[in-house]
Amino acid sequence: MASQNTYPPPPPPQYQYPPPPPPYRYRRSIAGPLVLIVIGLLFLLRNFGIRFPIWHFFGRWWPLLLILWGVIALIEHTTSQRMGYRTRHLGAGGIVLLIFLVALGVSAHYSSDIDWGGVRNEIQMDDDLGGIFGTAYTFDDTLQQSFPAHGNLRMVCDHGSLNIAPADDNTLRVVVHKKVYAQSQNDANKYNDGTKPQITVTGNSVVLNANTNGAGEHGVQADMDIFVPRDATLDIASKRGDVTVNDRKADVKIALQHGDVTLNDVSGAVNISLQKGSVRASKIAGDLDVEGHIDNVTIDEVAGAVHLNGDFFDDIRLSKIAKTVTFKSSRSDLQIASVPGDLEIAGDEVRGSDLSGPVRLITRSKDIHMENVSGDLQLETTNGDIEVHAADKLPLGRISISSKRGDISLVLPSKAGFQVQANTSKGDITSEFDAVKIDESKGSARASGAVGNGVSKLQISTDTGDIRITKG
Repeated sequence: MASQNTYPPPPPPQYQYPPPPPPYRYRRSIAGPLVLIVIGLLFLLRNFGIRFPIWHFFGRWWPLLLILWGVIALIEHTTSQRMGYRTRHLGAGGIVLLIFLVALGVSAHYSSDIDWGGVRNEIQMDDDLGGIFGTAYTFDDTLQQSFPAHGNLRMVCDHGSLNIAPADDNTLRVVVHKKVYAQSQNDANKYNDGTKPQITVTGNSVVLNANTNGAGEHGVQADMDIFVPRDATLDIASKRGDVTVNDRKADVKIALQHGDVTLNDVSGAVNISLQKGSVRASKIAGDLDVEGHIDNVTIDEVAGAVHLNGDFFDDIRLSKIAKTVTFKSSRSDLQIASVPGDLEIAGDEVRGSDLSGPVRLITRSKDIHMENVSGDLQLETTNGDIEVHAADKLPLGRISISSKRGDISLVLPSKAGFQVQANTSKGDITSEFDAVKIDESKGSARASGAVGNGVSKLQISTDTGDIRITKG
């Protein structure tokens, strides 16, 4: 019998385990660093000489940093889930930064509009912070210099108020009230001797230097009463302190970093550049130009034109402006032929009465209220109500009014002649003029028609809001 070959049985198959899942990985969030970068950029712009009120700006817009942080965190979370990463929590550092940001933002919001100078005066705290940098010693001095006929005066001052008044003769007279901070009377006397005001005469040009930086790092404040002939042209450059000018028969130019400017009875043109402070001007015969970063503005009785350009953080009040008024800021663009009455521009509204057109106003997030307006009229706002009362003067000018979100009310003389085109996407239209026909459909409304002689053209539109056309 043949032998039979036998082979060992094959080994049983081994079970193949699936590979272990990859460990969760974390991705660092860029939200916190990005917020710090934004804050750092704001301060860097200041260091490079780009002047803007950073504390006021931060106090108003700081919630945008929280929104930015939240949007970045949401995007990072969605991306991490899709790529298999684990979303990192806020962490102790992020919580501390968030608390710091909220506390700083709330503090800036409630303190940016405080008059800290007034607070300091109320508690009788000088610039030495209650004596930290020495005792305040006072000195008085008087300087006198013959002044050239029809000359010009340039004033330079680092710290101190300037009060300019007319002189009785052709003499420049300066009365100095100086405050010096020092540790002793001897030191104060030395600093006083080194900070005497200086007068330099070159032909028709006179330079008055307060010389407040002559004591080095020691604080010196020189308040000066300056008496100069009325017909002298003024050019003032000051870093800190109020400037007051009265009774001038020539041009005035003021460049001030921090302080208030007051002018009264100036026959020439006025140019003001201000970085922080308020402006009050009255009885100006020439043009008035104001630019910079300014708090309150009050201007009345100007025979020339008024030009306002910059950032304005509080109310602007204009009255009795004979020529063109232009106003340009980051939020508004305004041009009016003249303001015989009053015009007020506040944070949330523009109000005017007795205005002569053409009037052009383009703004954001402001209500507009105009009384007794004549001439052409163009009003635009993205988020606010508009109410216009046209003057009884006929014929009407061309009127164009539009608002993205807000009601529009137009009051016209009962005998006015006009052609009107009005529409609202989400709202109603009402009219007291029978010739105006209204068509409503699916929440929107349109109105058109010719009233009287139909001379004037009226164009009215709003995306969300009602339109009312009534008789005055």
